[in-house]
Amino acid sequence: MIDPSKSSLYNITIQCALDGFCFVLHHQEENKIIDIELYQTSESADENNILEALEKTFYNKGLYGKPFHSIRFLIANRYYTLVPETLFDAEDPKSHLRFNHQLPRHYVIFHEAVPSAQAVIVYAIPQQFLDRLRATWPDAVITHQSSLFLQAVLREDPYDSNTNVYVNVNSRDFDLVILKEGRLLFFNNFRFNTKDDFAYFLMFTLEQQLPDVHDLPVSFTGLISNQSEIIRLCERYIKRIRFIRPNGSVEVEMALNNMPFQYYYIPYQSLSCES
Repeated sequence: MIDPSKSSLYNITIQCALDGFCFVLHHQEENKIIDIELYQTSESADENNILEALEKTFYNKGLYGKPFHSIRFLIANRYYTLVPETLFDAEDPKSHLRFNHQLPRHYVIFHEAVPSAQAVIVYAIPQQFLDRLRATWPDAVITHQSSLFLQAVLREDPYDSNTNVYVNVNSRDFDLVILKEGRLLFFNNFRFNTKDDFAYFLMFTLEQQLPDVHDLPVSFTGLISNQSEIIRLCERYIKRIRFIRPNGSVEVEMALNNMPFQYYYIPYQSLSCES
């Protein structure tokens, strides 16, 4: 149960996208997730609308304007790219984004190292969004969700000598990671409109990268359930589909166990690093 008077004991991780957010509240002393909120809109919204919905959620829980032990924002947008450490130009990080994206005006460029992948994530967010976020939560740590996703799957089994595939699903796009012998072999993001788009991009990429994809384990996480049409379609081509399970480093309030773990896997990984 949330006690606003104890907010300074809480870690908060917010996974924020244009069509919603996932809000996870962690009690530092008890090392337990005590609240989870998933907010989704039917269509992409303005960043300000999402922040307004988030602020309203904080207000309704008695947490708006309260101090926290830590607060982290995970940016879930497609304006990012992964650059090998040896090729990264710290003097001009924007140059890396130009290869894949035509950035809207007034976007701010960030970059962060992903040492376990020997790479750097370069990403961009709107200046107005950043200004409002900083005004409301000046101490918030900002990172891109793809950075945390990469770090998380590379920690899943660093000594595994097999090839493993991980898929993180957002509402209209997904990240695909292929690990071979515990090292990053492939990483990319794909936009989809239908389940057929999803299956095509997934299977085409796997068949291009790997000799025999049908018996490989493919682990899903993100905004997808085991009953979704996407999963049912993918099961025609992939024998070993699974969903990533919690590692037990952070306890979850019993009343919250009905929320599928994959929905908040990335915020959970953020909190497991805090604990």
